[in-house]
Amino acid sequence: MVKNFTGRKTSFIPFRRTKPGIGPTNHTTSNGRISANRHLTQFAFGACSSGTLVHFSDPTATVQLNVFTYDENSFTEGKYKKVDDIPSVPLTPMVPMLWIDVDGVHQHDIIAQIGARYEIHALVQTDITTTEQRTKLDVFDDALFLVCKLIFRDIGRTGHTVIEQISFYIKDNILITFQETPKDLFDSIKNRIRQGKGRIRKSKIDYLFYSLVDVIVDHYMDVLDTMGTKVESIDNQLMKTLKRDTLESIYDMKRDMLYLRAIISPLKEIIIKLQKEEETQIMQESTNIYLKDLFDHVVQVNDSIDTYREMLASFIDFYMMLNSNAMNEVVKTLTIISTIFIPLTFISGVYGMNFQHMPELTYKYGYYIVLGVMASLAILMLSCFKRKRWF
Repeated sequence: MVKNFTGRKTSFIPFRRTKPGIGPTNHTTSNGRISANRHLTQFAFGACSSGTLVHFSDPTATVQLNVFTYDENSFTEGKYKKVDDIPSVPLTPMVPMLWIDVDGVHQHDIIAQIGARYEIHALVQTDITTTEQRTKLDVFDDALFLVCKLIFRDIGRTGHTVIEQISFYIKDNILITFQETPKDLFDSIKNRIRQGKGRIRKSKIDYLFYSLVDVIVDHYMDVLDTMGTKVESIDNQLMKTLKRDTLESIYDMKRDMLYLRAIISPLKEIIIKLQKEEETQIMQESTNIYLKDLFDHVVQVNDSIDTYREMLASFIDFYMMLNSNAMNEVVKTLTIISTIFIPLTFISGVYGMNFQHMPELTYKYGYYIVLGVMASLAILMLSCFKRKRWF
């Protein structure tokens, strides 16, 4: 079941997820300190190993700071290990835009250094390092902070579908993104900055922010495409065979749909809030038209999730109906057999009585006559049942 969105192809992926806080905990280390704010998240496609979604991060990996400084005429790119190595950019609207893409949030000291340098509140730093946050937008006097989830297929490396948290902190001409692990999801945006294509280098930092969120929504759609294929396969399977595994798959997918809806649905209100945001003057009026387009895509994603949820609910009803029909067929077969044997049991019971004077018992062909009568009754009853289409 593939749903086509305006200019985009959309569908959804089936997976199994352990609830936050349940199951193994992924501890992270920073300078000898142990942090238990990371929870293992797993998704799976039942028997389809290529659809397995896993979430593992390497707490020993070095945090990398990818820095882009650009304006309409030029750009510079650098990769750094230390916050102090990042070139300084004045916080004024006339200077080049600065995008800092942080790969890794497990080293709290680096997050703290970034927070101190760019005046990020301590509570925001806690939200960045706590990767089980709900999707939300915080508006400060001079900054915006957005937390949402990345859901994407890691085709190049593991073939799994992965879910991670990403945080955006936007202030004046600076955008800082915090990702859990390095990935190439935003390579298209980075190439547009390098090559000077599109509107990014000609626009303020808010357009880059919109472009990154748009990429995230695109990956939601890719995941939905796979989910639609899985829903269609379950539909076909229900029409062929009745298996308990099918019911388990339906319940797993229905639960995952609820989780996805909880992740994605808050984006609608967030985008509306961004369109009306006037306090910080970060979001430019020229970006509103793009936010409207993004809002439409988020609404369509939510509509698709609701559609798939309704389909899965109907699958459950259909499964129960098929199961009931199968049980009725078994009961009907047993009833027919029992009905046939009622007169036969009566006849055998009569001639099984141990009375001394039973004339039929002394008759030479009595035994064969009784067998013939019983066989005739059985055939007659089967014919009647067949004529009434009872089997």
